[in-house]
Amino acid sequence: MANKKDFILDTAEKLFVEQGFDQTSIAQILDATQIARGTLYYYFTSKEEIMDAIIERWISRAFEQMHTWVERKELSILERLMGALAALNMKEEGQEILDHLHAPQNALLHEKTNQILLSKAPEILSPLLQEAIQAGEMQTAYPYESIEMMLTYSLQIFNTSFQTLNRQEQEQKVQAFIYLLEKIFQTKEGYFRPLTQLIH
Repeated sequence: MANKKDFILDTAEKLFVEQGFDQTSIAQILDATQIARGTLYYYFTSKEEIMDAIIERWISRAFEQMHTWVERKELSILERLMGALAALNMKEEGQEILDHLHAPQNALLHEKTNQILLSKAPEILSPLLQEAIQAGEMQTAYPYESIEMMLTYSLQIFNTSFQTLNRQEQEQKVQAFIYLLEKIFQTKEGYFRPLTQLIH
C-alpha cells in the first residue's frame, strides 16, 4: 500500500462522518482498514490523534485551495477572495469533524487550528489585497492586519454555533460582517454583499 497513514485517515474520516466520532471505535477502524493493530498504533496512539491528523490534513488542503483561488486571474478580485474564504469552510469535510473541533474538551485543538489558519492565511491573501488596492477597489493603511481581522471575525462567528441562530440573527451577523469589511477596506457600499453566498 502506497501510503498506509493516509489510508487510515481516509477510512477513519469516512467512519467519523457516517456514524460519529464518539460512536466509532479503534476496533471498527481496524476492521474497515483490515490492517494489524500494531500497524495502526505505529502511526497513531489514539482515536483522538487520528482526528487531530485529519484536521491538520484539512488545513494543509485548505491552504492549497486558497493559493489556487488567489492565482485564478481570469476571475474578479472579489470572486477570488470568496473562493479563498470558502476554502476555509470545513462544512465539506463533514459536520462530525466540525463538531469535534468545537467541542469544549477540544478547546486547545480549536485554538491551535485557528492560530495556524491566522498565521498562514493572511500571507496567502496579501497579494490579492495588494492587487485590489492597485485597482482602486480597496484601500487600507494596514493590509496584513485588516486581513487578520477579517479572518478572525469569520472564524469566530461562522462556526457551528452560527447554524443554531434563527434566520434573523444570522442575517444580522452577516450584515454586520459586510458592514465591517466595507469600513476596514474602504470599499464602495455593497462591494462585499456577494459574500452572503458563502454563508447561506
